[in-house]
Amino acid sequence: MVRPLNFSQIQAFKAVMETGTTTSAASLLNTTQPSISRKLSDFQRATRLKLFEHHRGRLRPTREGQQLYESLRRHFEGLEKIETAVGVLRKSGAGVLRVGSTPTLASGLLPRVFKRFLDQFPGTFVGLQTLPTDQLAELLVQNLIDLAVTTGKVDPSKFESLVIATTSAVCIVPPDHPLAQQDWVSLEDLTEHRMILLNDSDDMVIRLREFLRRLGAPENTAIETNSSITICALVASGVGVGVVNPFIANAMSQDLIIKELRPSIRVDVSLVRPLSLAPSLLGDAFTKMLVEMIDPDERIV
Repeated sequence: MVRPLNFSQIQAFKAVMETGTTTSAASLLNTTQPSISRKLSDFQRATRLKLFEHHRGRLRPTREGQQLYESLRRHFEGLEKIETAVGVLRKSGAGVLRVGSTPTLASGLLPRVFKRFLDQFPGTFVGLQTLPTDQLAELLVQNLIDLAVTTGKVDPSKFESLVIATTSAVCIVPPDHPLAQQDWVSLEDLTEHRMILLNDSDDMVIRLREFLRRLGAPENTAIETNSSITICALVASGVGVGVVNPFIANAMSQDLIIKELRPSIRVDVSLVRPLSLAPSLLGDAFTKMLVEMIDPDERIV
């Protein structure tokens, strides 16, 4: 290249590509036609490419010009997204809150919290990512989300983790199942039926299996999955009985019978934030609202 490209030349090239004439491009960029023509000539010299040819009073792009425009357009789309985000942040009373959650809490706990939050902060844009705990941790490290709500554990050296509620796992059974007639379900009862559990990386299942080993009770697991929502669907279809956290069980209770499980298996709900980033005002407001809306019997902070 004879000389380096500059942004005003690129803007002029893009405007001419989109309008077809230097006059229209000048109007679009609020400048003069000679200025656009000069920048376009400089741009072509800098690239050493023939980008246009004259055709019936208009500038017709060459194949090289069209390919260069497609490449530049993708970059401008990225800039426009950044400008949109900046515009949202500049609006009075508005902002962006990026929340991560495990799927079960996103379905069973967060909907009513988001309803109240957006009623109180109507100009806010909320981004919600529903992923397993380990993937939420990756997003937190990359500062792609502001906070995460999870029943899993994270590395305390990397994250600020606050247990905002503690509850107990529940047994879910089909409405016509024999266990549906009992006041509560013991682990021994559970093992006499076909069980559907989360995979063994889940803290709740790890605790359940520890109890079974202590009791010397055989495990009768028929299906393992990484989704409590899937467990609820399978149980509702009569495939077997399951153990899930009460938030997702309550959210899908129309098709299930929920029973207390004894001995109880603790389930902690944690709010996780990155140590590298100070919490935002919106993040603090969301956290306070989340804690307030958890059942008083489950709230521990």
